[in-house]
Amino acid sequence: MKEDEHAGGAKEASAPAEPIEKLLQTASAEKGAAAAKKCAACHTFEKGGPNRVGPNLWDTVNEKKGEGKNGFNFSAAMKQKGGTWTFDDLNKFIANPKGFVPGTAMGFAGIQRDSERADVIAYLATLADKPVPLPTAAK
Repeated sequence: MKEDEHAGGAKEASAPAEPIEKLLQTASAEKGAAAAKKCAACHTFEKGGPNRVGPNLWDTVNEKKGEGKNGFNFSAAMKQKGGTWTFDDLNKFIANPKGFVPGTAMGFAGIQRDSERADVIAYLATLADKPVPLPTAAK
């Protein structure tokens, strides 16, 4: 799948319509584990797993963006983004990587479907020695 094929919807995808807090209320980490298999070509998920084309994704939620995990060499764009991987930032990045971090080396076009993205994020939240609790929906 070429990245350019999705260029028309890039702006829409960079700002998901539903807040991630709402989407996570019905998310399934089990479904997310299955959906994340498409990410396994470039990422590993197990604790201490190797980096591939992309970094190992163990303990990603609340991790600092662009900092060397297991020696992974992040793009300059990712290093400059700063901050930590919040649920909201993960939602925006997974929806449209190049829209959220222009210049990122991640060539994946993104996951457009809100529910699938929420499932993947719920799965990522479980990948830690102390899993990050999912946020509650804003009232």
